[in-house]
Amino acid sequence: MKTLLNCLTILFVVSIFTISACSTSENMLDNESNTEAGSVSSDDNIASENSELMELSLSDSYGANGNSIPENFKQIKQTREVERDLTRGFRVQIYSGEDVSLADSIASTFRAWSDTTIVGYQAETYTFFKAPQYRVHIGDFHEKERALSYSKLVKRLFKDAWVVYDTVEPFHVPADTVRISFVD
Repeated sequence: MKTLLNCLTILFVVSIFTISACSTSENMLDNESNTEAGSVSSDDNIASENSELMELSLSDSYGANGNSIPENFKQIKQTREVERDLTRGFRVQIYSGEDVSLADSIASTFRAWSDTTIVGYQAETYTFFKAPQYRVHIGDFHEKERALSYSKLVKRLFKDAWVVYDTVEPFHVPADTVRISFVD
């Protein structure tokens, strides 16, 4: 009795599978004959429906509702301020060499010369070791143009002065309105 029940169950499953397989092949045969006759296949219908759905977005549906932006909100200009790192800037390098005593004497020479010669900005001097050389940097500038104009003044005494990108002390940077020049 149990084997008869198992056989009937298997026969039932096989018959359902056969019926569903036949119905699928009939649909495929119908689609192929319709395509040959010039009608649109179901894949094309699905593709066109998907493209229509992709073109539809939330802004389209809200626009259809008649929501509008008030005029006073349209006039607000949104500006995004870029945060600036105030410790990045430029300095003028007046010495680079292996002699620490020469670096110190050049720094003191510059301080004495700038105190009596340059008006408007008293530049700080920075002597430091960056392997394998000692370097003397002067001034703190955020804009390269200001550092270049200051280096032109410094080049009257230190012919090999040049502008370098460096970390600066924000409180030592001269104001934009400060005019740096020689003593008259």
